[in-house]
Amino acid sequence: MNSAQQQNVPRVSWWIWPNLLGIDAPTVAVVWQYFFACNFSVKIPGSNYLTLFFVVWVIYSVDRLLDARMLKRPEEASLRHLFYHRNYRMAFVFTGILIVLTTLLCLCFLPMELIKTGSFVGAFVVVYLLHQIWAKGPMMIVIPKEVFIGMIFAVGATLTGHIWSGEFIPDVFFSPSVIIFGVLCSINCIAISVWERSHDVDNDSNALPQLLPQVVKLFPAIASVVFICLMVYSFTNHSHVGFPIFVASGIGCGLITVLSFFDGRASSQFLRFAADMAMIIP
Repeated sequence: MNSAQQQNVPRVSWWIWPNLLGIDAPTVAVVWQYFFACNFSVKIPGSNYLTLFFVVWVIYSVDRLLDARMLKRPEEASLRHLFYHRNYRMAFVFTGILIVLTTLLCLCFLPMELIKTGSFVGAFVVVYLLHQIWAKGPMMIVIPKEVFIGMIFAVGATLTGHIWSGEFIPDVFFSPSVIIFGVLCSINCIAISVWERSHDVDNDSNALPQLLPQVVKLFPAIASVVFICLMVYSFTNHSHVGFPIFVASGIGCGLITVLSFFDGRASSQFLRFAADMAMIIP
């Protein structure tokens, strides 16, 4: 980068860069896809893991481009949105290259059934992006966008394994393993919205803490209840084949619950990084 571009890059610690570049969410998706595959003894080609990584990367990069374009107060935005805003042209070109590369990977390595089913899931992603641009309020009137994102992420991250296992897709979308993983993803998204609420004022009116400010004070209690419920469900279904997934999801919620008590004591960026670790460590 030239000196002018370097001035636009916020000086941040090394551990923040995966979030700035948008590779944290793809990493979480690949790790959990591998975990699901191991748990259900499904063999997935390495090329499919790589393709999933790029698909998630493209989605998150497009989302950030849209967010960066619509910022009303860039100086108060979160670090990742500020990064995309300050380097918009470069990020736009890079995302275009990612889209072309990802399309080639999908066509070359994914089975047609996975492409078809993935396109159906992708339609929900498009609905979310359109909602961010033109609509206000919860998704589909009643669903917080954080819950919507979490569930779609869970389905998308595990879809490849279901295709290779030969399971009936409509059923696995509602399997206990996917739903409970989706609960963890949703709690993660809500936590990030709560911790970044000061950045979302005037910049993201669809964030749950902006629509329902009471969530900020209630979140530690909400996370605690979800953690307890997941652990109780896990150990009352210890003979289920998805037991390791139940427990890992519960532990992830437990770690996020602990982090919730540091809201206001630690920086939102550190809590954001720790939330990713809470998804990966279990």
